[in-house]
This record gives sequence, C-alpha cells and structure tokens, in this order.
Amino acid sequence: MGRPASTPLRIGLYSPFFGSTYGGGEKYLGATAEALRDAFCGADVEILSPVPVDVERYERLLGLDLAGVRVRSGNPRPGRLKRHLARVPALRRARDLAVSLQAARASADYDLFLSMVYVLPAVTRARRSVILCQFPYRVRGSGLIRLARRALLGREVDDFELVICQSQYVKRWVRTLWARDALVVNPPIDVPTAEPTWEAKQPIVLSVGRFFASGHSKRHDIMVQAFRDLCDAGHDGWELHLAGSLHRDYAADVEYFERVRRLAEGYPVHVHVDAPRELLHDLYRRASIYWHAAGYGVDGDVRPAEVEHFGMTTAEAMGWGVVPVAIAMGGQPEVVEDGVSGYLWRDLEELRARTVALMGDPELRRRMGVAAARASARFSLAEFRRRMVDAVRPLVEELEAAGSLRVPG
Repeated sequence: MGRPASTPLRIGLYSPFFGSTYGGGEKYLGATAEALRDAFCGADVEILSPVPVDVERYERLLGLDLAGVRVRSGNPRPGRLKRHLARVPALRRARDLAVSLQAARASADYDLFLSMVYVLPAVTRARRSVILCQFPYRVRGSGLIRLARRALLGREVDDFELVICQSQYVKRWVRTLWARDALVVNPPIDVPTAEPTWEAKQPIVLSVGRFFASGHSKRHDIMVQAFRDLCDAGHDGWELHLAGSLHRDYAADVEYFERVRRLAEGYPVHVHVDAPRELLHDLYRRASIYWHAAGYGVDGDVRPAEVEHFGMTTAEAMGWGVVPVAIAMGGQPEVVEDGVSGYLWRDLEELRARTVALMGDPELRRRMGVAAARASARFSLAEFRRRMVDAVRPLVEELEAAGSLRVPG
C-alpha cells in the first residue's frame, strides 16, 4: 500500500549547533537539506535546531539556498546567564543531555531523520534514521551508568540504520569507536566552473577557518608566528590573510581571536572576521598559497577529533588554483596529493620551507595550481548531492513502499 497523498514523507535534519555556529558541519547539513528537497519533491524537508536560526545569514555566509526547507527551533535563543551557566562543566553535561533528549522527542515527528553527530549523543525515535557523522564520540560508562544512559537515550548509535561520514579518516574512527561501518560522502565544495584567473594571482598566503580555541582549532596563532618568521628572514612582498567567523558568545574564542590579532600587529597580516562569500571568493581568486594547520601539536592517536576531519576550505581553495601547504594529519592527505596538487607538512620548519619554495618559483605555483584545480572537481557540490541522495534513497524508497505509519500532527 502506497503513502496517501495527504501525508507526504517527512524528512528532518538536525544539528545541535545549527543556529549558533557557521562552519563546515553546518554547510554539510544545509547542502544535504537542499539535495533531499530537490531529489524527493513530494517530501516535506525540515531543519530542526535547538535555537532560532538566521536563515539569511546562513545562506549568505555558507552559500546555501534553503528556499522550500522549513526551519524549526525548539527553544528561544539563550540569554547571557544561561550561556554562562552552560560553560560550567557539570551543568554543560546536563545541558547537553537535555538537548539530546529534546531532539529525540522531536525526531518522532519524522519518517526519516538525519542527525549531525559530533560530541553530543546520537538519539532518534524516527521510523528510519541516519547519522551524518562529523566525528564519532566515545561512548563512556559501564554497569548502572550504562543502563541509566540506555533508559534515557535508547541504543544511541545502534538505533540508526545508516552512518554517513565525511572522509576515510572519520570512517576508520567510526569502525574503531562504534564498531560500525560507514559510507563516505565527502563534504560539498563550491568549485568554480571557470578556469582560475592566473593573471589575477598575487603574493598572498590565505587561510580560511573559524576563530575558536577548543576542539580542532584552526591554529591561526601558529600560522601568524610562522609568517612572522618568514618576514623576519627577509621574505618580503607577501601578505597573509586570515578569514573566518567568530562566535562572540564564548569568551575563550574572543580571547583567542584577540591573541591572533595582537600577533599580527606590525606585519603584513590581514584578519577578516565574518567575511561574506563575496570577499572570500575575491581572496581565493587573488591568493597564490593556502595554509592549513588544524591539529598542530595534537597527538592524533590520543585526541583524533582535534585534527581536521576532512579539509573543506583546503579543497575549496584548490578549486580556485590556490596551492595548498596543509598539515599532514586527519583528512588532509585525502585532499592534497603531496608534491602534485600541493604540499603536506609535518612540522613548522617544513611548512616554512615548502612555502619559501613556492614563493620563489612562479612556474611551480602555476603547475601545482593547475593540478589543484583539477583535483578539486571530485568534491564538487554536484558530486556531493549525487552521492548523498544515492546513500539515502534506499531508506526513502523503503518508507514510501511501507506507506504512512506515522500519525500526522
């Protein structure tokens, strides 16, 4: 029996950070919503968020088009006191649990539920469910704690039919921490359709990434220091540009940002906070070298979540013909072919040496820039949409064939 026309398939997408964070995970979730909206035209597609969402700002900063996708929030935006209390570790854990339980209750409204998972527990009560895994969390506790957790949260990861992750790097850790297999759907990259404008390239080193202190920090501080070292060594005529958003509600992030700005003083370093897409595209168009340093100083075997899970901005820069010099950790080796489409570095001396080689050789920059632009095509938005829809389609077809079992309303 087919699904009655009066009850279209309801697809919900959820992230505990949507509405408050503007980064790669939010781009991934939003692009997934777009893909499902266009592929399954009869379905109702909705993004579920813990707090109100400035949709126009998401579209502007992340290059999304959420027309036709409803956005639903479960709470008012928290006030200053609530945000302050949430930073107390014990209270934050309670808040995280409350957010997960609220999402679990809301998920029961959907036929298909796709939950972006990173740090907070994965919980669902939908008919069919998918984890969009940024990185798997460690399931802690034993004995009574484990029983209490299961009573509140259910089977967590095991309640989901499918795990989709962003890279082979994340897939390996899904297997290690969750004993689950996963499909890899690399993040969507805004790859330009036109050939890079080579004559527009200038002596600019660029890095794009949110300014934040915790987790897999982008380490703008060590990049500024490395660039200062190059300037002090006599490598003149080049500029470093840092572009990214800043979450001003968190004092540690603001303090980190101010430290980066102080380090930049007196040197040709330009900081672009909350840069719109138009400015980012202009920087990509003019930049010659791209730096990425997330995970520097981290033992990836002990704290694997704190290195770059894929490298979206690296791939995006490559599409504009910018030659990456990226840290050889996490998902970056899946994006950059060392010595062909860019360089991978393992310590700051190698970062500086690879950069100096590119600075002094325009032909090398051009050759690697051409290879980088060609390599980035495999991460295009069109390729992402195709792979994401192919991954989800069997669940959609199963739900459609089963008909409406959910009570509307």
